[in-house]
Amino acid sequence: MRAIYRKEMRQYWVSPSGVVFLAAYAALTGYCFSVGNLYAQNGRAAVLFSTLLPMLMYLIPVITMRLFAEERKMRTEQLLFTAPLAVRDVVFGKFLAAFTMFAVGSLPVLLCVALLARLGCFQALEVLGNLAGLLLTGMAFISIGLFASAITENQIVSAIVSYAILLGLWLLGYFQSYVSDPILLGVIRLFSYQQHFQELSIGIFSLTAAVYFIGMTLWMLQMTITVLECRRH
Repeated sequence: MRAIYRKEMRQYWVSPSGVVFLAAYAALTGYCFSVGNLYAQNGRAAVLFSTLLPMLMYLIPVITMRLFAEERKMRTEQLLFTAPLAVRDVVFGKFLAAFTMFAVGSLPVLLCVALLARLGCFQALEVLGNLAGLLLTGMAFISIGLFASAITENQIVSAIVSYAILLGLWLLGYFQSYVSDPILLGVIRLFSYQQHFQELSIGIFSLTAAVYFIGMTLWMLQMTITVLECRRH
């Protein structure tokens, strides 16, 4: 797994995808902070995080779309399958590399929070809840992007599939006001990551939200492993 992790990290720094992701993430963070906090004179960190969340849907597929699609297109996938590595190790190695890039890209967010704290606008529980929500959301998004990359050899198709899944889960949150059936409403709230992120963003630790994001991540990683195991045999 460590060999796969190191390989992918090197690839991020020599390929455009890693640099584009970091530059775009930093630029969007600065824009959201300037418009939502500085110009609006709003000291709440939740404003920054709530604006960044939907943008992650478009950013994260940039670092996941090539992970397996490129291997399949370049015919190097068989090298992974014949290497003395379990498919699970390959998947987790690639996942950890993508999550590392996401964590590095999130560092400017900490700088913005530090500036808010310097200005006297710091609510510890709210900030911790939003940071946890950001990392958990990124983790789930990466696992979905990894699955999308495993089912196709075209990076563009992989990105589109990721967008479709993430957008669908996002839009679920807006259907609540149109649903009256309590069972269907409960299902929507269960699968809407927007709903779970909001629970964390107000500074209240929600076990349901944590289980949702971690469960979604593990489920999508297992789906990816299953897809690759089927192709391997």
